[in-house]
Formats: sequence, C-alpha cells, structure tokens
Amino acid sequence: MPSLTAPVGKGCVNRPQDARLVQQLLDRFRPSPLPLIKVDGTVGPRTIAAIELFQKTVVKMRKPDSVVSPGGITLKALSRDQLLVDRVAWGAKVSDAFKIKLLEITRALDVNPDFLMAAMAFESAETFSPSIKNAAGSGAVGLIQFMPSTAKALGTTVDALEKMTAEDQLEYVRKYFAPKHGKLHSIEDVYMAILYPAAIGKPSDDTLFKAGTTVYKQNKGLDANSDGKITIHEAASAVRKKYERGLGVGFLG
Repeated sequence: MPSLTAPVGKGCVNRPQDARLVQQLLDRFRPSPLPLIKVDGTVGPRTIAAIELFQKTVVKMRKPDSVVSPGGITLKALSRDQLLVDRVAWGAKVSDAFKIKLLEITRALDVNPDFLMAAMAFESAETFSPSIKNAAGSGAVGLIQFMPSTAKALGTTVDALEKMTAEDQLEYVRKYFAPKHGKLHSIEDVYMAILYPAAIGKPSDDTLFKAGTTVYKQNKGLDANSDGKITIHEAASAVRKKYERGLGVGFLG
C-alpha cells in the first residue's frame, strides 16, 4: 500500500492520491450498516466525519483532530502497520501476479482495488476463475461475467476468454473499465459498471430490474426482499458482503 505524502483531513492540503488512500483504508473499518464512503480523492464532510469516528472508536483518541498524518498513529492504525505491503480484499486467494496486475489497473483507473476485487469475488462465486460460467445460462463467463456481446466489443469471444489465465483475462477487465475512468467512486458504481452501466452514479433506491423480464430472472437472487424489484442497493448489498468477507483473516492479502 503506498504511503501518504501529506496529511489528509480537516484543514489539510488533501492531495487526491493521498485522500483516496485514506478513504480506501477508512472503508475497511466501516462494517454494515455503516455506509461506505466514496473513494474519490475529495475530502468533504463525510470523509472528515469518518476520520473522526475512526479516531474515537478505534484509536481511542480523547480529542480527535480529524487528520491522518504520514507516520501518525491514525495512519498506523488504519494500515495495521503494513503500509509497505500491498494488501487488498481477497488478495490471499489470487496469485501474486494477479494482484500486481490488479493494483496496476486500479491505480491507472482511480478505482478502489478492494471494491473491484469484491465485485469479481461475487461474479466468480469467490473462485476468480476465468472459465466460470453464469449459472442462469446467460452465456457470461469469467472474472466479471463477460457476456458474448461484451466480449465481441472488446475484440474477443467468451470461448477465448474462458481459455485464458486469470492474469491474462485481467487485461480485458482493464479494457472493459477503461471508458468508465473517473466515474467509479463507490462500491455501487463499480458493481453497476459490471451489472448495469446505465445506473452508475444513480441513487441507491433506483430500480434496476422488475419481475417478468429476462434480466430479472437472470439476477433474481439479488432481490433480497422478494418484492419483484431489484434496486441498486440490493444488488450492491450482495457485493458489500463479499467486500467485508474479503477483508477478513485468510482473505486480505
């Protein structure tokens, strides 16, 4: 994990890259039902409040200053004293080569690697297999369940994708996400980019799919309250669970 170049928080310089690092680490300490903060490099009231909450509840500071400084106790607590090691959700379940490439991709696209790993864990049933197929018979395959039409648009086929190594298939994950650079700040945004790109940035209570449609049938498992509607929140909630699981012992690596 890269270290900070300057303080982040209340009254600070708040360089975007530093802010994104702090936001990513803060989210690792925000279990449900606390909402995850956006990893967008912008330090606003929610990020400052999250720093203060972390300092109160985890660092046990009597007078939180809402600032994360290089080498400071708040940063050490956030990183668990392992800033020199790149660790991501589900990182212990993939190869070193996979993780290195994943980090390269997410840094270039300004995407939280934990969010993308959680989405791929969900889409691949925690296998991170390039050949895993959609159980509902949609024809989708691989790390982000590439549809045949998507594969074609990326200059390949699902048959070719499923024969690749996971590391090689990540190059197509990169190509898929490249046009969405700068738009994927939340776990909802990252998953909507895979499931339903038109919903990126929309309110979490927006309805994605309704009963009686093919897409609803293919994604029925996401309808948590079985009301015949799948909202952005419901869809992302399933990925949020993978996110939290991926940060646990034996998975974060």
